[in-house]
Amino acid sequence: MDQPPTDSERALPPGWALVRVDQAGEVRLGRQRSPEQDSGAHMTKYVRAANITPAGMNLTDLLEMNFTPAEREVFGLKVGDVLLTEASGSASQVGRSAIWRGEVDLCCFQNTVIRFRPHLTTSEYALVVFRHYAAAGVFAGAARGVGIQHLGGSRLAELPYPLPPLAEQTRITEIADIRLAEIREAEARLRSALHHLNEQVREIMATAVAGELAPRSPQTPEPDRARGSSRSGQINLFEETLNLDVPGLGATVPEGWLRRRVDHVGEVRLGRQRAPKHERGRNMRPYLRVANVYEDRIDTSDILRMNFEPEEVAIYELQDGDVLLNEGQSPELVGRPAIYRGEVPGACFQNTLIRFRAGDGIEPEYALLVFRHYMHSGVFREIARWSTNIAHLGLERFRALPFPIPPRDEQQRIVAEARRRLDAIAGQTRAVQASLARLPEFELELLAAAVAGELTPQDPHDEPSSELLQRLGPPRKTQATLSSLTGATMPKRRPRPTRQAEPTPDLAAVLKENGGSLPLPELFAQAGYNRDLPEHVELFYLALRNALGGTIRLTGDAAENAELEVADAA
Repeated sequence: MDQPPTDSERALPPGWALVRVDQAGEVRLGRQRSPEQDSGAHMTKYVRAANITPAGMNLTDLLEMNFTPAEREVFGLKVGDVLLTEASGSASQVGRSAIWRGEVDLCCFQNTVIRFRPHLTTSEYALVVFRHYAAAGVFAGAARGVGIQHLGGSRLAELPYPLPPLAEQTRITEIADIRLAEIREAEARLRSALHHLNEQVREIMATAVAGELAPRSPQTPEPDRARGSSRSGQINLFEETLNLDVPGLGATVPEGWLRRRVDHVGEVRLGRQRAPKHERGRNMRPYLRVANVYEDRIDTSDILRMNFEPEEVAIYELQDGDVLLNEGQSPELVGRPAIYRGEVPGACFQNTLIRFRAGDGIEPEYALLVFRHYMHSGVFREIARWSTNIAHLGLERFRALPFPIPPRDEQQRIVAEARRRLDAIAGQTRAVQASLARLPEFELELLAAAVAGELTPQDPHDEPSSELLQRLGPPRKTQATLSSLTGATMPKRRPRPTRQAEPTPDLAAVLKENGGSLPLPELFAQAGYNRDLPEHVELFYLALRNALGGTIRLTGDAAENAELEVADAA
């Protein structure tokens, strides 16, 4: 296979050698999980891809399966082994690596993990090389698959490995560790600053709707409670039922303020439902949906269209100053609001959004502050109803929320002061985010310098890597091999010669034969595909893509250890 030019074509420093990964250490793919190994006399903890994080090993959720004593010889972990994720839903996460430091006395590893056991190299230097390959996209380029990307043990084994003298490897990793720690500390400080800025945003909005941001001067006369009519009608001044049984809502409002239901201070409407019959027509119009409404911002990069009849346009067409809120979202973002300012002329809106059209007594910008406060303080989350991982705000629940109403001139002063402070914080936030965005580039530059021999000068007294290779030879293979796992030490399995020879694209049939549900790696094997054949990997994910949403569905984590089941399985 093609080797990355940055490694294979670059002149190596004195004393270095370019070898294959499987010359620098032993490469082995983990043991496949199957139902017959869910119980047995030798239940053993094992590592899977989800246990390998950018920060190191996370062993809070170790699973168990049966490994015979002979299998433990092959798949057991030793202190200093470097573990890499073999597969991920994101190509950038393939090859994520960490060092095993013996955290668990007896532990093996699954086939979603590749084990590298160092031979000519130190574990710490190997981790530097693999992190460089992950950050530089080398692993992503070597991975194969559709949907889930697989690195593959054989493809990892063939990659080039820049090998310094052993003594220099130690010097490199010592310096790299110090610099990486500095980057991590900078990241922690920047994220802390970002957290404090977000807290300031929440505090500004909370004080704004509590009357503490721009308090009325003692000379300011009491507000005139009479409101003129508006496009939304008069503000209702009668006492009505308010939804006050929500944490975060105060029991009173400042003197001179009113508090009314949301639907008594403006018009509240849910958008028009999308349906196949609206995909064509004589009155095609752009419309906004959840994907277009961010906090205090309308994103116009992906505007869809559907048919709205003239009588529907009168109902659903947006006007400058309308506040749009996400009706369905993740729990922490449900109710996310923004003001429509005519960004898409003639646009209507879908039923994934709620529109609030302020009455004459309400400034739209002030209404936006109230709704942003409700989102950040958890009021919207508290009234939402959840279905799976989506929270729905609910039109009636939103309508019944209380809305604090300052005098009109005070609303304007609150909006002006809040905007001044929020704009200042937004500038600081952009600067912090820009610094955070540069950190991966700094880390990549550091790792690239490490594997190029630029972090520390070469010492002519170090044993050259070529001599080290000649002295130690190739890595020793694990004494026990899979072919030796026979007889009483290995449970007999039902052979599947036909499936091994002819993989089937009917994944639903395979699931039905195996109880209706299987983890993705097991479905891959049960359907007769061979992970060492790139064409099999591609054929499997083509079959998977065609079946998903139809005959089968995803029930687990799509990024790691996905679980699939027959679509009609209840």
